[in-house]
Amino acid sequence: MRCIFFLLAILVYRVEAQLPRSHTGTFEYTGEVTGGDLSLMKEKARSFFNQPFLVHWDSIARIEQEGSTRVTGTGYITVRAKQHSVALPGEVPVSLQFSIEVRNGRYRYTVNRFKVERQSLAAFPLEEKPDSINSLVYDQLLQRTHKRVSYVIGYLKRYMVGKE
Repeated sequence: MRCIFFLLAILVYRVEAQLPRSHTGTFEYTGEVTGGDLSLMKEKARSFFNQPFLVHWDSIARIEQEGSTRVTGTGYITVRAKQHSVALPGEVPVSLQFSIEVRNGRYRYTVNRFKVERQSLAAFPLEEKPDSINSLVYDQLLQRTHKRVSYVIGYLKRYMVGKE
């Protein structure tokens, strides 16, 4: 009986994902880390995008100017989530943009421009839930995306200090 009550409570209670939003209302992760060798941080920022198991990178751009380095990659992560309310979980590609800027002994990362790339339906920005998607399925997609992006950011922080 407790099990049935617990399952009903989960289905009725709507859980919000923890994706942070920028001041414009879009999902965006940002952070700044200080300290460390500037030349080593620049090299690590350039080579971070060579990690193919983190994100499937489609393009990478590097800009060097006045003592700073900015590396921006666009690609996608695969999130294991339901695609329909009654289906088994499947791989859902979520595209994103990841930027690392190294300047004055610190680096700043930004992850934004999340977009769900689905083969069966039209693509949509992750911030805008389409009416055709069940709320529980959408919440699961948000939670799993947050978990995957948090892992990538955690890896970045370890990588930049040489603890990868």
